[in-house]
Amino acid sequence: MSTSDEALVGLIDHTMLKPGCTLDDVTRVCEETAAHKFAAVVVPPCFVADAVAAMAGTRIPVCSVVSFPFGWDPPADKRDQATRLLNKGATEIDMVMNVSAFLSGFNELVEDEIVVVRECCSADAVLKVIIETAYLDDAQIAAAARICVKAGAHYVKTSTGFAPRGATVEDIALIKRTIGDGAGIKAAGGIRTCKQALALVGAGATRLGCSASVGLIENA
Repeated sequence: MSTSDEALVGLIDHTMLKPGCTLDDVTRVCEETAAHKFAAVVVPPCFVADAVAAMAGTRIPVCSVVSFPFGWDPPADKRDQATRLLNKGATEIDMVMNVSAFLSGFNELVEDEIVVVRECCSADAVLKVIIETAYLDDAQIAAAARICVKAGAHYVKTSTGFAPRGATVEDIALIKRTIGDGAGIKAAGGIRTCKQALALVGAGATRLGCSASVGLIENA
């Protein structure tokens, strides 16, 4: 593995969000995250406490999701979901933006929901907002990214992995041109190879959401 490949390890959020995943699956990804020293492990809300226990002593964050995968919950519900996850020990939140509200022109609602979730995060908690780029054109991607930054999100994230497509180099480059260093950028969805991951990082991604993390690294 080259130096550039090794650098990817610290950018990867190792993810288990498949429908039907079990506690055994979550335990496995926690073990893999600890062994490879990935940036974070991402698990379903129902398994956060288990993941926190499994990752104890590693200093690797446990991340979970809010309003996943469609983002339709109202702001107060998203705040309450995030609060419960943080109280269970998660320190990173990946929240799905209300894409339907955004596409309907309700930008103020979208900004408000990000603000209320951001406000419930402690100083050490990280908020990533998923804008689901597959459903947006370039102008909408840029507008959504600006809203995320204005509302205080730490990262703009491309995808849930449940949409017709995941992150592309073009999406990441567009977001980077739009927000500069105003927030981090997390590319997610369909990242299977080291070459693809490096291209996304080269375009501006500062985190990568992967479920195929181990194979990606071991085959680099």
